[in-house]
Amino acid sequence: MSPFARSALATFATLTLLTLIVVAQSLVPEDTLATEPVSYSGEIGEPVDARRFTITAGKVELARTVADEGGLGSSGPIRAHGVWVVATVEITAATAPLLALDAELVMGDGYVYSASGWLSNGLTGGLSATFAPGIPVTGMLAFEVPKDRVTDPILQVNARESIDDRLSARADIDLGLSGTQLDRRLEQPQERIAVSAPTETS
Repeated sequence: MSPFARSALATFATLTLLTLIVVAQSLVPEDTLATEPVSYSGEIGEPVDARRFTITAGKVELARTVADEGGLGSSGPIRAHGVWVVATVEITAATAPLLALDAELVMGDGYVYSASGWLSNGLTGGLSATFAPGIPVTGMLAFEVPKDRVTDPILQVNARESIDDRLSARADIDLGLSGTQLDRRLEQPQERIAVSAPTETS
């Protein structure tokens, strides 16, 4: 084989190898995509099976103020700079205890609001509940939201077995707040909602 042919063959082999490397890298998902929570969707009033837990959002209320009631909570009324969106949910761990729970309210326009930590009785508060397998726990999640941002909210609840949220399970629940009915509720929210401590409901 002539030197020119050997050089051309080596160049072709190098280019082929580089192409294969680029293609292989494009097939590897980014870390955030490979480890983000696996989501399961549903609607208010129906159970959502998120594999590691099942959740049902029973009702959603709007209020000007919220306050802990009973349990070990002791907060006075907390007035919203906007409105409180309070969801009552029942959560049942599937096969292992759930040690951590996060909740967010994702609006139709993309804005995201985390559940308030000011309420000790809230499911994400300082006295957050423990979730043993097979035992339903009912509690409340409160979100402080500007009135003009309450549009088609989706409740996202992420529950996991450790503080590591990689590949955890997440339920996405459509709360059914939209249209003229939502407008009326925003115009006349409840004056106050008492947030009760989480309870086992088995």
